[in-house]
Amino acid sequence: MNRRSLGLFILIILGISGAMAYTTPYLVSHTTIGLEFKGGYEILYTAESSQSGKPIDRDTLLKTANMLASRANSLGVSEPQVSIEGDHEIRVDLAGVSSNEQVRAIMDAQNGLPLKLTEKYSETVGGVLGKSDLNSTFWAGIIALGIILGFMIMFYRGVGLVASFTVITYLWLLLLMFNVFHGVLSLAAVVTFVLGMGIAVDANIIAYERIREELRKGKSVTEALKEGEHNAFHIIMHANITTAIAAIVLFFAGIGPIKGFAFTLILSIIVSIVSNVFLSRILLNLLVKGEIVKKQSFFGIRIKQSTESLKHFSFVKHRYKFIAISVAIAGVGAFVLFTTELNYDIDFKAGTALDITLDKSITQDTATNIMVDAGIPPATVAIGGQNNNQIAARFDNVLQSNDVNAIMNDFKANYTKNVVYEENTYDPAVAQDLAIKAVYVILAAIAAIVTFVTIRFSWKFAMASAVSVLNSAFFVLAMFAILKLEIDVTFIAAILTVIGFATYNTIVIFDRIRENMKNFTGNSQDEFGVVINKSIWQMMTRSINTVITVVIAAVCVYLFGAEPLHNFALAILFGLICGTYSSICIGAPIYFTLKKRSIKISI
Repeated sequence: MNRRSLGLFILIILGISGAMAYTTPYLVSHTTIGLEFKGGYEILYTAESSQSGKPIDRDTLLKTANMLASRANSLGVSEPQVSIEGDHEIRVDLAGVSSNEQVRAIMDAQNGLPLKLTEKYSETVGGVLGKSDLNSTFWAGIIALGIILGFMIMFYRGVGLVASFTVITYLWLLLLMFNVFHGVLSLAAVVTFVLGMGIAVDANIIAYERIREELRKGKSVTEALKEGEHNAFHIIMHANITTAIAAIVLFFAGIGPIKGFAFTLILSIIVSIVSNVFLSRILLNLLVKGEIVKKQSFFGIRIKQSTESLKHFSFVKHRYKFIAISVAIAGVGAFVLFTTELNYDIDFKAGTALDITLDKSITQDTATNIMVDAGIPPATVAIGGQNNNQIAARFDNVLQSNDVNAIMNDFKANYTKNVVYEENTYDPAVAQDLAIKAVYVILAAIAAIVTFVTIRFSWKFAMASAVSVLNSAFFVLAMFAILKLEIDVTFIAAILTVIGFATYNTIVIFDRIRENMKNFTGNSQDEFGVVINKSIWQMMTRSINTVITVVIAAVCVYLFGAEPLHNFALAILFGLICGTYSSICIGAPIYFTLKKRSIKISI
């Protein structure tokens, strides 16, 4: 045993662990919490020149935003978030604000502003409810992390312990980067943690599977580690670069929730490479080269036979069946989309939404009657929560402050004064504009992915990956249409997450196909089909294990997380199923179909 390697290994573990233990309380307490969790007030303004017909220049828009930030500071708001969106919109997030009247009086005043502002959207978020959502989401993440790490240790044994340490390091570094760049922990950021955790774990899984593959070939632990890490590195980097390109396009689009999603995804990719690629490699090399680890069992090897001897199902042979299944599901989804209206939340409708939390249960009829007695009848009322103490009321008209106060006073009179609520007022034009922009940005991100894959691989790989990713995204939309699930702003983040996962998974498989094609010397389509199937099956364990880890996270978010994230979690589950299916059963066979014409003999 090399004592120097052992000492260095222990020093790294203790050093990072000590840094995490010392800094984590500070980082948690100083992370900027988004309105969805902390509570406060959000306003979206549309700006236009005070002189009719005169265009708005960037400097004037920036000056107006800075003046709004100064006004927010006068309200005593800690770290107000004022951001420019597009070429004529300004979004203001005021965390911790409780007096809407005071906010409107100060923020909406036109005097002294270089541009004329029109309020297009406003939202009040109750602080107590937000705190509850944050706590439940935090514990959902802790439960998910515990189960995921337990799975890694059970399946990969010793290296599973190393992976557990690097994944925890990843979460700590991501929290650190959030503080350094003054990131806001919004719903968009939280949902990205789900995808980011999957990417972090997947980097370890890819490396470990390649190492185990080399061990099954009869190589020594040292040789298998060297060869496996080398081969895994290219796959991991290609997949991360592709996902990062999409995230960069989304970020520079500058759309509110999408920008937050992209920012967190970019950070998570960088941090994952540092912790789950380089740190993991350093630790494993110290263990193996220092002769601390000598047995294959450390890598979870339990069988000696090579995967080459296994009888594999032919994905290429049955490709038309898979395509038919996808077309059938897409057809049903398209039929539902064109024949029935999607179940849009208030985000995409005109009107006001009130989400009220009481200290005891209530029935739907009682809640409706209270609002009717207040003189403001709701369009719809739903009761939820573990104790049936949460009310979701939707109004077709925009409610004024006195209308909301009248409703809340009646509830307080019938229950307690500790009633808390969220008020969301939407202009449909804003939501529709966001949806249209989101579609364009998503298409731009996919175009960027196709361009990179074309340059790095080939246009055939690029077309196959685009079909795979679009199939996954449309599947989620179709399922939401068929099951009549509610579609809100978080749905956009869910679609982005599905696209990110589908892209990552597809590139991982395509990279393995390209690697095996380097040694392809056959001259028939049958032999080419064997290479495709071999590549898919070589990555099958990795694909299944990665899906399991992300499914665990999504299920925990659904069962234990904040209610607004439930539909997001369902979208992730649908996306994971179809994303994995698409990359294996659609993407790779489509590449075979496009490529086979260059092979001499047909099948």
